[in-house]
Amino acid sequence: MRSSFKKIIAKLLGGYINLLAYIAPDKAAGKVFSLFSTPRQGKIRTHHTDFLNPARHERIPFKNMELQVYIWPGEGETVLLVHGWESNTHRYKMLIKELQQKNYRIIAFDAPGHGYSEGFSLYVPLYDEAMQLIKEKYEPTYIVGHSIGAMTAIHNQSKHPDTHVKRMVILGAPDKLEDMLADSEKLLGLSNRTTQVMDAYFKKRFGFIKKEFSSAALAKKIQIPGLIIHDKDDSITPSYGSKAIHNNWPKSTLVYTTGLNHSLYGEAVDKVILKFLQGEKIPSEDIVVQSASLA
Repeated sequence: MRSSFKKIIAKLLGGYINLLAYIAPDKAAGKVFSLFSTPRQGKIRTHHTDFLNPARHERIPFKNMELQVYIWPGEGETVLLVHGWESNTHRYKMLIKELQQKNYRIIAFDAPGHGYSEGFSLYVPLYDEAMQLIKEKYEPTYIVGHSIGAMTAIHNQSKHPDTHVKRMVILGAPDKLEDMLADSEKLLGLSNRTTQVMDAYFKKRFGFIKKEFSSAALAKKIQIPGLIIHDKDDSITPSYGSKAIHNNWPKSTLVYTTGLNHSLYGEAVDKVILKFLQGEKIPSEDIVVQSASLA
């Protein structure tokens, strides 16, 4: 019943936007973009605080907001963790514990509109700017990104190939922006006119239209080694996106998992990440990290 009601509301909102696309196209595009870039979740919850609060470091000014930075000290090289949509730094809790055992210095930050950071919206170009600010300040040796954080890491490294970054780990990355927005556009029932208006909005604001933005296309520019991990049954970002990224990334290794879905939480995944950061050779694609091994 609730699901049907939400669908009706979405169609009504989409109908209004479709009409607005003829009367005030810029306003219609702005409303759609706001819908697509405003997270509903991702703030810190009570069960996150015990782990995160001791590591809260400085708050860095960024545009008209502040970003919350976390540091787990270590004598080793620096790892930067970049979380995904409607998430926060807590999603890396188990990996952080593994990295601490190896004495890595761990840096993380909550994305705009997420966790303890300020802001109301998130999209890749904005996340890229925030990530670059953190990179310039802390100069990480390794980067681990999940979901939209993985997409942002690819975007960032293709634009800013910093020499201090030696390796990247990409978890459950989306490939095409067009595919990411397709379900929401269908739910709203957006017309061809509205999608054309949206393309004009993207082109004017960011310099690209939806179908032009692709992680796989950006990966062609990345020269450092990369480990790409994706679950074969990912219900959020299909695994064929990571296959396309891998095919275009010259020094990448693709590892599939089963049974972990989009979150990719699991000891086996964390162990593979650690091996990669330590320079160990990871077997090539079609290696399955079985979820059963996590028991």
